[in-house]
Amino acid sequence: MSEELNLIWLEGQDCAGCTISIKQASNPTLIDVITGAIPGLEGLKLAYHPTLMFEWGEDASKVLVDAMDGKYDPFGLILEGAIPDEKKAGPGAYCVIGEYDGELLKLNDVIDALSKRCAAAVAIGTCASYGGIPHGSPNPTGAKGLLEYLGKDWRGGLGFPLICIPGCPPRPDNIINLVGHGVLAIRGVAPPPVLDDWHRPVYLYGATAHEHCPICGYYSEGIAPHKFGETGCLGALGCKGIMTHCNASATWMDGYGGCTHIGAPCFGCADPYFPDPPTSPFFAKAPATPFIVDTLKGMIGHMKMGLGRLSRRKI
Repeated sequence: MSEELNLIWLEGQDCAGCTISIKQASNPTLIDVITGAIPGLEGLKLAYHPTLMFEWGEDASKVLVDAMDGKYDPFGLILEGAIPDEKKAGPGAYCVIGEYDGELLKLNDVIDALSKRCAAAVAIGTCASYGGIPHGSPNPTGAKGLLEYLGKDWRGGLGFPLICIPGCPPRPDNIINLVGHGVLAIRGVAPPPVLDDWHRPVYLYGATAHEHCPICGYYSEGIAPHKFGETGCLGALGCKGIMTHCNASATWMDGYGGCTHIGAPCFGCADPYFPDPPTSPFFAKAPATPFIVDTLKGMIGHMKMGLGRLSRRKI
């Protein structure tokens, strides 16, 4: 069995939607991972999760206090939900995640302590990654994501940068696959995932929702609906898939669901700027530029492919 590795999962300014999502994961399931049924992921312990753990009250808070004291090393830090600016709260508090021995445990203080001890860290959901809904204008609490809070140059104890899994919530399998990949990387079994400029794994977020979209053929044909229920590309009805890097449009889980797959436009919830423009208003058309660029690329590509048909292929 591999060395035991604790997971400390914090919830900040959130709705627990990412937790609900990961419980739907099927390839593998959350139970498969936690019980060690997947080779290489043995010895995982979900030491702290405010929604799923058995402990409650001060017994739950003591886990955080002990983790800050180093009693749960080595551990991976997982954040769900945005982080407020407690300086704006004045004498009050914006995000308290527990109480221990008469003292409030503020999210900021816990993250400050745990981010100095953790082996690696993952931000799950757009709120945790970039601020998400709490960060939306006018952002009264000064909410921000873990990437901005820690900085792009932050590194965990093993030298890994923060990994972001955006989405509101992300696909279940995106979460479980990345958490599993991260654990394998921590144990030296697999290389760390390649990240883009927004610290998203390229193998999950390298393509746009438009590129994954099962009905994008209608876009190529210029078929656009004028109201919901009509057949065609949903760009005219506010779909932001052409500018959003995400793989949830094709399927949600087990081959079912997916935003555009079921006739709903992509709202751009995995975009770093969500829910502010250009992802909003939700049903407003996306900016014209990405459509123009995509059309020109398509025209040039189709011409090259067509001309390529003129030359014989040697077999």
